[in-house]
Amino acid sequence: MTGPSASQTFDRGDLTYNPGVKRTALVLAILALSACQAGPPAPVAPPVSNGPSTFLVTLGDGIQLSLPGKASVAASLDPTCAPEVFEIKTIGGEYQAALLGTGCVATTTVPENGNHGFYPSAPPTARVDRVSTPVGAAVVFPNQYSDCSSSCYMGTDQVALVTVGARVVQVIAPTAPAAGTTDRDPTGLVAVLQGLRKV
Repeated sequence: MTGPSASQTFDRGDLTYNPGVKRTALVLAILALSACQAGPPAPVAPPVSNGPSTFLVTLGDGIQLSLPGKASVAASLDPTCAPEVFEIKTIGGEYQAALLGTGCVATTTVPENGNHGFYPSAPPTARVDRVSTPVGAAVVFPNQYSDCSSSCYMGTDQVALVTVGARVVQVIAPTAPAAGTTDRDPTGLVAVLQGLRKV
């Protein structure tokens, strides 16, 4: 005796079984599930766009920075303060820019070895200057930094903070004291701040 074919039905007491109906129901269920799946995600603009002579960095919250030069994205050493840090190279030197998170806790020790610190506000003892930018007033202050391995080399970064709404944009002119760069001119940093804009 052979089993029922796909077109046959058979009765098991109060249960009627039809293999063809079972396969059809399975195909319909798969089609229904595939129709419910979301389509491809909408394209997201990259945070950095380098043109032939200028770059555009999207810091977040509608804040951008655009200047002649090149930019790239680097992983942040403190994702609570900033998920990413933008490395910027201009004719005036190298800079770091980040949009600080609302839960960022300020660096309270001398930053060192590639970590130039995060500052939601200027430290209480900082010598602060105020400058204008296209997105609001900025405070600019010098901040000690060190490179330490077998010996320590000290430098003085220049830090700028611009409050835009409830967020703080931090731009740093970093030093590299172990490589001989122990000081940065705040004038170059102020020039970088002029590339900020709100969209």
